[in-house]
Amino acid sequence: MENSDLHTALLSYDDVIEAAYDIFLEMAQDSLEPADVLLFTAQFDDRGAAEVVETGADWPEHVGFPVEDDTYAEVRIGLVNEANDELDDIFARMLISRDPDNKFCHILWKRD
Repeated sequence: MENSDLHTALLSYDDVIEAAYDIFLEMAQDSLEPADVLLFTAQFDDRGAAEVVETGADWPEHVGFPVEDDTYAEVRIGLVNEANDELDDIFARMLISRDPDNKFCHILWKRD
């Protein structure tokens, strides 16, 4: 099996972002401070973003196993600073499995 065949079975980054955002919306009310929920809700249409970033080296200490970059993706959800176009107010860092047969998600919330 060629290496490219392995990647066809994994979720695309777009699908990972969509899944992450759905999970985030479902859990944000119970996991963020009320002020952050209000801020995110008020600002998301103009400044909100969900993006895949390089997987942080700290994930193994949070999840208790080695994290393979090709099988997992880190998604950050937050607000973009319009001055520098960077996602700088991060409400959640999420580690999501790209393997559709191995559903896994771990979230580090802003207040944690």
